[in-house]
Amino acid sequence: MALAFTLAPAVWAQDENSPEGQAAMKEGEVARLDRDSVREFGQQMRFEISIGWGDSGAPKPEGYMRRVVRYVADCKEGTLLLVAVAVIDGSGSRVKTLLSPPGAADPVVPVVGSPQARWLKDVCRS
Repeated sequence: MALAFTLAPAVWAQDENSPEGQAAMKEGEVARLDRDSVREFGQQMRFEISIGWGDSGAPKPEGYMRRVVRYVADCKEGTLLLVAVAVIDGSGSRVKTLLSPPGAADPVVPVVGSPQARWLKDVCRS
């Protein structure tokens, strides 16, 4: 099962059934690497990305929830693996955590020039 590392169309009903659906950035959202979350485990690095509503001037969709996405990067292989997604409501409370079970997805090489490729590069040179 491969992860889609492209922008999804502007559909605001987030896929609540899969980590991959929750990890996908949608139009109007921005993603930021949490540098304090970066941890090294041999040649692998664990890190988190916060996905939230951007400052585009457009109003936030009703019921919108931000997400914190955890990845494991294999710096030697140049791959990313989605591990978990936490869904956070407007008050900052965790609504749910979606886990990607071990073996459920294969590590993927991010598309050149994508945000995921930048994150991989950033955490692997830390």
